[in-house]
Amino acid sequence: MHVPSPQRRLSLFSAVRGHRMVAAGLAVVAVAAVASGCGSSDSANPDVPTVTPATAAPAPPGSAVSPVGTVVPTPADGRDLAVDDDVVVVLDAAGTTVRSYGSSTLAAPPRLITTPPLTRIIGTGGGTFLGAGPNVIVRIARDGVVTSSQVSVDDPTALARTDSGQVLVGTGNGHVMVFDSALEPVRDIGGFVRVDDITVSPPGADLPGEQVVVLDRAQSSVTQLNVSDGDLGLSLRAGNGATNSVVDRYGRILVTNTRDDEFIGFFGSPLVMRFRYPVANGPFAVDYDDTRNLAWVSTTANNEVVAYDLSGGEPVEKYRFPTVAQPDNIAVDEATGRLLVLSARGGLEAVAPGDAAEGGTPAGG
Repeated sequence: MHVPSPQRRLSLFSAVRGHRMVAAGLAVVAVAAVASGCGSSDSANPDVPTVTPATAAPAPPGSAVSPVGTVVPTPADGRDLAVDDDVVVVLDAAGTTVRSYGSSTLAAPPRLITTPPLTRIIGTGGGTFLGAGPNVIVRIARDGVVTSSQVSVDDPTALARTDSGQVLVGTGNGHVMVFDSALEPVRDIGGFVRVDDITVSPPGADLPGEQVVVLDRAQSSVTQLNVSDGDLGLSLRAGNGATNSVVDRYGRILVTNTRDDEFIGFFGSPLVMRFRYPVANGPFAVDYDDTRNLAWVSTTANNEVVAYDLSGGEPVEKYRFPTVAQPDNIAVDEATGRLLVLSARGGLEAVAPGDAAEGGTPAGG
C-alpha cells in the first residue's frame, strides 16, 4: 500500500479560473532585456551562476516488476515520445527512425518512418508531427510522408510551436532560433546557458497573451521570452535541478525538480512561483491532461507514474501505478485519457484510465 509523503506546503495558489491567486515567495534569478538587432541577440553565454544539469534518477537494475496496462517492445534509449490525435510516435536512439502506432491499437506492428537524424519531435495537430535535428526540421504527415527543410541549428535540444505557426528550436549553447511557418529564419535569441525545454501557452489561457517560457537546466530556471523582439523577461529559480516542463490550458508552467525531489508550479505574467510540492524518487517526465485536469509525473528511481489533481491550486495525488523500467518519457492522449510511458531500457506502455484505477493505487489506497 502506498503511503503518501508528508506534504511540505511551501506555497499555495487557487485554481486559475477567475484569476483568484494567493501570492507566494519568489526566487528571482535575473530580469534581463536582451537587445535585438538584425534578427539576433547577444550570442555570448551569460555570466550567471550555474549548476550541474540534472538528469533522470537511475531506476533499479533489471526489468520493471509489474507494469500495468499494455506494454509493447521498443528499442532501448528512445530519444523522444509524442502523441497527436490518435497517433503515437517514438523516436529511436539514432534519431533516424520514427515508430508510429495507433493509440488504441498499440499492439499492432508500427509504421517505421525514416528521417534525417532528429533529437526532438512534437505533435502539430491532426496526427502530424514536427521534428528537429542537426541543421534540419522535418514535417511528418499523418500518412508518414516526410518533408525536410535545411536550417542552421547545430545542436537542437528543445522544440515548440506557437499558435501562429512559428517554430522555436532551443539549442545546447543557449539560443532559441525562431522560424516562421514556412521555416524561414526570423530571429536568433541568446542569453541562456542552454535551452532544455520550451513551453508556449495555449489559446484561451488565463494570461494577457501568448507566453513563451524557457527551461534552462544549467541555471535550474524558467525564463519568460518575447519571441517577437528577442527580449528576455523575468527569470525564476526552479530549485537546484529542474529538468522538464509542460504548460496546461490555464497557462500554468509545471516543472519537475529532479535533484530536490519536487514538483513546482509557476503562473502569471510576470511569472510567480505558486507551489513547491514534494515528490520522492526523482520526478522527471511530466505531461498534463487538459481534458481530465490531471498532471502526470514519472518517478524514475522507483519506476512509477503519479497523477495529481491541481484543481484546488496545489497537487493532490489521485493515482499511482507501476511502469516500465526507467520511465524517462511520458505523453498523454487527451482524447482517451490514455497515458503513454516510454522506457529508456526498451518498452512502450499504455495505461488507460481504468488500468490506472485497477492496477495502480488510488490516493489513500
